[in-house]
Amino acid sequence: MVLKPWFTVAVFGALVAGTASAETPESIVRGIYAGGLTQSSIGRLRSPEKRARYFQPGLIKLLAADDRTENLCIDFAITSSGQDYDDKEITRTLRIETKADGNRTAIDVRFRTFGEPNHIRYDFVRAGDLWKIADIASLSHRWRLSKLRC
Repeated sequence: MVLKPWFTVAVFGALVAGTASAETPESIVRGIYAGGLTQSSIGRLRSPEKRARYFQPGLIKLLAADDRTENLCIDFAITSSGQDYDDKEITRTLRIETKADGNRTAIDVRFRTFGEPNHIRYDFVRAGDLWKIADIASLSHRWRLSKLRC
């Protein structure tokens, strides 16, 4: 049987769309930390072409403003709450906990780096069939991404 190109594209598109909508908050966060922070997917998620898929409008505006400014307002790794980190220690001590409540989910990420405990929370909200990051906060270093101003 020979498949028509348009059919192949339609089926592939449906599969990709189904995969994207099947992503859970926990799978998104696990993807961020998979392979260590050196290989983190947060850069891919926050890229201009992907932002609308993964972030709520307030964070999209902040990330766009951060891109436009010479002196970055997000001048640290939001995944580790700092500029330096020990990838091996983070991978070894990483703990992820999900707290779901209807259309909202909080993912708590705990790890150690250079012996210091870190606790990052990813707040998600359901937007149609998708889960989007509404905010990211460090509970150990007391910052919240939504409170940063560029």
